[in-house]
Amino acid sequence: MIEELLADEPTLSGVRVREELEKLAITLEEEMFAAAEELRFEYAAKLRDEIKELRRELNALATA
Repeated sequence: MIEELLADEPTLSGVRVREELEKLAITLEEEMFAAAEELRFEYAAKLRDEIKELRRELNALATA
């Protein structure tokens, strides 16, 4: 996920990447909740898994 952001914007700093990942996580969470309300549970679960991976990457950036 981080590599995709950096490929799109090679000049992004670590701080900017972290900010973009945080925004993406929030957007995905909103989409996940909407999907669950629409009873699209498999899609909501997929989004949940993506959010968990993003959070792991954010934690790795924070400790790097």
